[in-house]
Amino acid sequence: MMKFFFITVLIYLTAQPLAAREIRMLEKYNVGGYIRDGRTLPYTFEPHSNPRALPEANQQVLNRRGNQQAANSAKEYMAEYPGTTAMMLLDQGKIIFEAYQGMGRPKSEFFSMSIAKSMTSLAVGKALCQGDLKSLEILAGNIIPQLANSNFGKSTIRHLLTMSSGAFMTVFGGRPKYSAGIGRRPRNGKPWGGPSWPVRLGQINIKDILWGKVWDIPLNKNHAAPGEVFLYRNAEPMVISKIIEKRTGLSLAAFFDSRIWQEVRGGQTGHWEADSDGTTIAMSGFQVSLKDWGRLAVWLLAELKKPGCYGDYLRQATTTQIKTSGLGGTANTPFKGYGYFWWTDHSNAPGFWGKGHAGQELAINAETGKVLIKFGYRVYPGVSRDITKLYRNWN
Repeated sequence: MMKFFFITVLIYLTAQPLAAREIRMLEKYNVGGYIRDGRTLPYTFEPHSNPRALPEANQQVLNRRGNQQAANSAKEYMAEYPGTTAMMLLDQGKIIFEAYQGMGRPKSEFFSMSIAKSMTSLAVGKALCQGDLKSLEILAGNIIPQLANSNFGKSTIRHLLTMSSGAFMTVFGGRPKYSAGIGRRPRNGKPWGGPSWPVRLGQINIKDILWGKVWDIPLNKNHAAPGEVFLYRNAEPMVISKIIEKRTGLSLAAFFDSRIWQEVRGGQTGHWEADSDGTTIAMSGFQVSLKDWGRLAVWLLAELKKPGCYGDYLRQATTTQIKTSGLGGTANTPFKGYGYFWWTDHSNAPGFWGKGHAGQELAINAETGKVLIKFGYRVYPGVSRDITKLYRNWN
């Protein structure tokens, strides 16, 4: 009996680190529920009058390039990891696998968390190539004077895109450590640890975070000179959102809609969260249907092949511009490089990636034309490893 007791205790203790490593969000938020619980008004993307074709692969396509095996592996993955709500595999613009489970539905708007950063990068390229931004070397403080005294303002747009402003040290999830928390939870009055919910609830806005009352309370401000070190944060995309707003006269989401989404030609309504001023929450909050995520990836692959300014920008954005070694780098990620809000140079898989909290993946291989899109609300040991393995083996 005593032996059984010690074995039970040992199993319990060794199991704790695995549980502690689990990352999750509520399933309803993974499929678009934030905009129903938030107090601010999100930007709405309307369906295009002529949605981009996204055909299903025929048997001939399934029989080549490892596609049938990849589709079978995707089906097995979803069964093994029920926290996955939706998944799609595309080969050269053809759907070889599309499936939903749990709360995931074809009509669901899948919330992107940090893949929204990659969407923000796409907008920067358009602003650059149409002349709203003269260069990526412009200092942010020359566009937004309120930033002049922080490392945000002393950073170029390129520094911001590569997460190297040196503005502040971070804790988990790219958030600064605040001396007393910011905003209050409606349920119990306790402070939030990070900005997403306070912004969503209208308790603070993005200018508060970047140069207002919230900027006064994060610890370890201006820890490194701009360009010196990669450190993943949520604030750099917020600065970019304000820059796009200032230079174009449109919110980031409205600019994205007019310059990118109209070219993507989405088939369903989508949304992007905003703060109480209408400023787009650039670090997260972009949500569209799974098929529209597929349409966006197909559009992006086509744009990458084109000559000229925008193609050149995308080829830079999706290849390594800064190494992730050192502070905030390789200790926390299998990606050895970072482009402009895109993860690059994975140690065990090809392509460039957009990644989001709790199991969101957008993997694109420009060389093979193969795309993996996966949404989920739970990450625990095996979830990320096996999706990487699936994509590597398929390519």
